[in-house]
Amino acid sequence: MTLSEAYELMDLLLDKSDQPYFTTDEKNKFLDLAITDFVNFHYQKMTADEDSRRAMSPLIDWTAFRLSETEIVSGSFIYNSRFPALSVKYDLGTSTDLKGYFTFGTQYVLPKQHLYMIAMSVRYYNIDDIINPNDGTALAGVDETDVIFTPSVSIKNKSTRDYYEDTYSGDPFNKVDDKSPSWTYLENRILIQPSEHIADITMQTLMLPTIDQAFSSSSATVKLTFAEHHQKQIVELAVSKMTKVDVGLMTPPSQ
Repeated sequence: MTLSEAYELMDLLLDKSDQPYFTTDEKNKFLDLAITDFVNFHYQKMTADEDSRRAMSPLIDWTAFRLSETEIVSGSFIYNSRFPALSVKYDLGTSTDLKGYFTFGTQYVLPKQHLYMIAMSVRYYNIDDIINPNDGTALAGVDETDVIFTPSVSIKNKSTRDYYEDTYSGDPFNKVDDKSPSWTYLENRILIQPSEHIADITMQTLMLPTIDQAFSSSSATVKLTFAEHHQKQIVELAVSKMTKVDVGLMTPPSQ
C-alpha cells in the first residue's frame, strides 16, 4: 500500500463514520502517531508472538563497523594520537538517518531513526602487541599478519550507574574485560567498555520508519515498509485517533 492509497483508505473510513475534513498534513500527523504506537506495541511482544515478530521484521537491520588488520597498522585511523579507532573511519560525514557515527574513539552516536538496540557484539585486537602507546602507530617490524582478533562476544547492556561502577570496580564477579564487555546509553550515544582496542562492532537495531518509508512500494537496503496487512492496521489505528479529536480543532475545508 502506497501513501496515496493509505490516504484514500483513511478518507473512506472517515466518510463512513461521518467525520470532519482532514488535511494531508493532519493525516500525516495521525499516521505518525499510529506508527509509533504500532511499533511500541509489537516490540513489547516480539519474543512471544509470531505476528509481532512479522510486524517488526522490516524494521530490523544489521549494521557492522570494522577496522581491518591493514587499517589498524597503517596509521591512517589514529584517534587523539593514541590508538586506531572507529571514530576516524566512521565520522559524522559517513552517517545517515539510519546509520550513526563514532566520536571520541569508540562512542557511537545514534542515528535519527534509531529506536531500540536488539543485540550487539564486539571483537578486540591485541593492541599491546602491535601498537605504540605514545603515537598510535604500529611497533617496529609489525604488519597486518601480527594483528589478532578475539572471538566475537555479545555485549551486556547495563544502566549508566552499573556501567561506571563496574568499570572502576575491583569486584572479580563484575569485571569488565575483552570476554565480558558492557555498554550503556548516555546522551544519545552508546558507550562501550573496554573501548580503546575495539576492532569491530556488529549491531542489530530496530528503526522507526518515516511515513513515506512505512507506506512505500519500493525496496531499499534497509526495508522499512510494512506488509499491507500491517499497513491497514496502522491506518485503522490512525483513523481511530482522528475520530476522537475535537471537531473544532480540525482544519475546515477550503471554500
